[in-house]
Amino acid sequence: MNQPIRALWTHNFAPEKPNSLVFVDIAADGMRACGVDVHLEYLGNLRSLTGLAAARKRVTAMTKGFDLVHAQYGSACALATAGAAGLPKVVSVRGNDWNVHYESRGFLYVHTRLARAMTRWSLGSYDCVLSVSRRMAAELRAFAPASKIETLPSAIDLKRFVPRDKLEARARLGYPGDTDRWILFNALDLNDRVKRFPLAKEAFDLANARCGNLSLRLAHGLPHEALPLLVAACDVILCTSETEGWPNSVKEALACNVPFVATDVSDLRDIARQEPTCRICAPDATTLADALCQAVASPERPDLRRHIASMDREASSRQLKDIYESLLARSCDPARSSLRPGN
Repeated sequence: MNQPIRALWTHNFAPEKPNSLVFVDIAADGMRACGVDVHLEYLGNLRSLTGLAAARKRVTAMTKGFDLVHAQYGSACALATAGAAGLPKVVSVRGNDWNVHYESRGFLYVHTRLARAMTRWSLGSYDCVLSVSRRMAAELRAFAPASKIETLPSAIDLKRFVPRDKLEARARLGYPGDTDRWILFNALDLNDRVKRFPLAKEAFDLANARCGNLSLRLAHGLPHEALPLLVAACDVILCTSETEGWPNSVKEALACNVPFVATDVSDLRDIARQEPTCRICAPDATTLADALCQAVASPERPDLRRHIASMDREASSRQLKDIYESLLARSCDPARSSLRPGN
């Protein structure tokens, strides 16, 4: 194409919440570097029918100035964006818009099922569905076999998240000479029941009682710019989530050659099968504690970055631009009566 692709990216990640939009901003910067003109549009609070209808109307009016529209989340964001007509539409399904919460009958139990229902209602309106994990892509294909579904994890910046000397990193953080084994736990909200911080804390306390000299480091309430140094200073990242799309915090740890101890979420089991320093556990504090002690005792420090090399911002941007160009080429083909897969 002679002119840059003009892409409207819709989202409902509240800008006032720290780090909630980081992964979208990273991807948008990567696409702009590839020559794609990206406009981010915050749709506002979509938890009411009035807000949803207003967002749907606004998106429909805005699309006239763009070549394609990309909903950055399923659920209500996908539903609000699905009404745009006359140009290709892409939706990214990221995790909580597809996975459901099982631990209680409270808000999350209902909310995640409603979110999944809205994602399901929307899928047929999109020309391409992007899943952040292979595991979730398989579930999406089983539900919507006629849809075009690609796996494209959220991008990270491998130039910022790099392996470092741990003692040097700790000294820069204000902990010179600290030789404890650092266990990292990362969550935007420690009260998020999906992340299960109480389980992580119980597992850490048990591990510390057994093998000693452990320090729990919380990546919570920090600007994203502070994370590369903190992550590289740690020995293991602990992920106790009930569900995940593809946890960005684990990607960032792997980029720094920091192994994980995690519950069985996303595609992490595929990596653990190949890497003895990475472990998948049942959501049980004793089992997780055992795995933490084994992980910090391991002398191995393999190249874990290789598992997320394709998720680098540059590589991911090229893949997404190829998808855009393919969809636009199809939309310009007069032999096709519709973009929809299966038509």
